[in-house]
Amino acid sequence: MNSSASFDLLSCISDFAACINAQGIIQQASKPSQAFLQLSKELPQEPIASFIQPEDMMLFAEAREKAKQSGSKQAFICRFLRQRVLPVWVDCYVYPLPEDKYLVVAFDATHWKDNENRLVYLSTHDGLTGLPGKVLLDDRIAMNIQTAQRGKHSLSLIVLSLDGYRKINDLLGHDVGDELIKAVAERLQKCVRRSDTVARVSDDEFSMIMMGVGRNNIELIVRKILAALQRAFRVGQHTLHIAASLGVTLYPEHGDNALRLYRNAEMTMYRAKAQGKNHWKIYSDQVDDSERSDLSLESAMYEGIENGEFTLHYQPIFCTQTGQLRGAEALMRWQNPARGFVSPMKFIPLAENSGLIKILGAWALRSACYQAKQWQEAGLKDFYISVNVSPRQFVQEDFLDMIHKALDESGLLPGNLMLEITEGVLMENPQRSGAILTQLHAAGVKIAIDDFGTGY
Repeated sequence: MNSSASFDLLSCISDFAACINAQGIIQQASKPSQAFLQLSKELPQEPIASFIQPEDMMLFAEAREKAKQSGSKQAFICRFLRQRVLPVWVDCYVYPLPEDKYLVVAFDATHWKDNENRLVYLSTHDGLTGLPGKVLLDDRIAMNIQTAQRGKHSLSLIVLSLDGYRKINDLLGHDVGDELIKAVAERLQKCVRRSDTVARVSDDEFSMIMMGVGRNNIELIVRKILAALQRAFRVGQHTLHIAASLGVTLYPEHGDNALRLYRNAEMTMYRAKAQGKNHWKIYSDQVDDSERSDLSLESAMYEGIENGEFTLHYQPIFCTQTGQLRGAEALMRWQNPARGFVSPMKFIPLAENSGLIKILGAWALRSACYQAKQWQEAGLKDFYISVNVSPRQFVQEDFLDMIHKALDESGLLPGNLMLEITEGVLMENPQRSGAILTQLHAAGVKIAIDDFGTGY
């Protein structure tokens, strides 16, 4: 390359341009370079290393060597030093010149780097609370495990789920829910040390990593957290009360890597939640007879769904005045090859707790609608089908979509579908329930309130 022409051209468009010799001494520098580095004296005869962040000198040396060997320019990002002390990010290019000389050109990358740092921050932190998110939490757990391993320290991980938050969020709106979450985050941070990590994992789930905390002192911290969250929260005009369920794991006793340690803590949190509000448990690989039975039954349910073991039985509904068949109620039944007939009293509650009810419920609704349509086409005009709706189904965000999809795919008219919903489910969130019932009624779907007036 023509070194003189290239220098003149790049001097006009860059923030910094300098020719250096084999020893890294600046022999020529553009006029903007001095202003960019905020120096009072000219640059020639100065070593370029004086203006590069020491930690980045290796990058510069490697780029210069590659430029020499390849005969082509090398690009990299590093930090120059304004006033010899203030780092500023630059896009840097090193061009090889004859006689073992080099042209160094740099463009201010501060704005780009700030945007990059901002994007990294947003991708690793919760936007509402500013706490680390799940990705950063996993990284912190791994780093803490390495530190604990080297120093033979104890390490505790807590997974915490708020009890009652979703009801508040549904009843009072997302604005109140968001303010409550921010208040919870502040209280949690005050319960631990500045060196500990508090992260927000999901809407109502938090996690904490505590170095040097083991079995002998974790209970004190857990009780401090539970007590802090039991105190009333004041959000606007509302006085709110929530509780929490906590699961705890200890390193290395309950897991030797981040994934296992977190999964065990989360599973323990769900076990604590099953005992009621404001409970906590330390992980144990020993389960009691009832838990072992539930795990076994849950596993069998997954296999049963895949193997088509669940069926619908239909209980006819007659008109009491005419004795005419008017419809049928769909009842789910499970016949397992090893267990035989499994009572709905056993598998329905377990399906609710495990989330399998979403799969089973959608299948039952779709199958019942198809069956009703077939019976209508066989001559049972105005025949309707009644389907029970579980609490877990009713609170699904896609509940209405699921209803409409089943009707559209089967061809059954909305007026020939009746949904049985218990009073207790509706009273969990009257405002949301009312909105859903209004939309179902407008679509023509019939509603039957089960257990009305019983308080259940």
